[in-house]
Amino acid sequence: MRRGIAIIRLKTAGIGLVVAAATAWGAGPALADAYRLDYSVNHSKYGNIGTYTNIVDKEGPNATVKTSLNVKVKVLGISAYSQSADRIEKWNDGRLVYLHSTTTTNGKPVDVDGVAQGDHFQITTAKGTEEAPVTAKVSNPWSPAVLNGNMIITPDDGTISRMQISGPQGTSVQAAGTSEAAKEFTIDLPDLKKQYQVWFDDSGTPVKFDMIGDGSTVTFTLQSKTPVNALVANAQAQNPQIEIAAKKQNP
Repeated sequence: MRRGIAIIRLKTAGIGLVVAAATAWGAGPALADAYRLDYSVNHSKYGNIGTYTNIVDKEGPNATVKTSLNVKVKVLGISAYSQSADRIEKWNDGRLVYLHSTTTTNGKPVDVDGVAQGDHFQITTAKGTEEAPVTAKVSNPWSPAVLNGNMIITPDDGTISRMQISGPQGTSVQAAGTSEAAKEFTIDLPDLKKQYQVWFDDSGTPVKFDMIGDGSTVTFTLQSKTPVNALVANAQAQNPQIEIAAKKQNP
């Protein structure tokens, strides 16, 4: 990154809250469900810088989440910063059981692998192996059902950090060109000196989230929620190289 350009490091928004808050939307019956959430990514200084997508495939107590991130910042037509990522999370009964993440920042890839082992979640990076609490969550607000615990894993480098949650607070938020009622949570990460905010609509869909730090804010705003054929979602989750547009499955 060029000197003098302040770009907030794109650690996917670290989100978590107490179990009681997560149950505000209710557990409901276990049903098969697959959908795609597409977000625009905007920087407070550089404007629109890219896209962020979660493809969620849920069936009973299990869920697979495939995440893609693509951002680029240009100054006077010259590339100043770029980051792309492909990530897979697997969950069982609200517990993270598997994580694989490849994040490439300014051309340098970093791999993070994680697996649940007994009473902890083991994270492996090029720097070695660390253990997170079994209740740790990935910093990816794909559903309020997974928002509990007080430790978070940032998937771009495997950092484990504390989080402190306040909320929810009833409010409204602009997303996809409309204003709608939402529940707002504020998340402080004291170890990283960052703060995050996330807004869920009444159905529990994350319609917007902010990352605040280093004197700037990066905002992720939901542009569409699209049903996805479950087989397509599973294929994409198993192989990050497979990119099948949801629109082709839902013309």
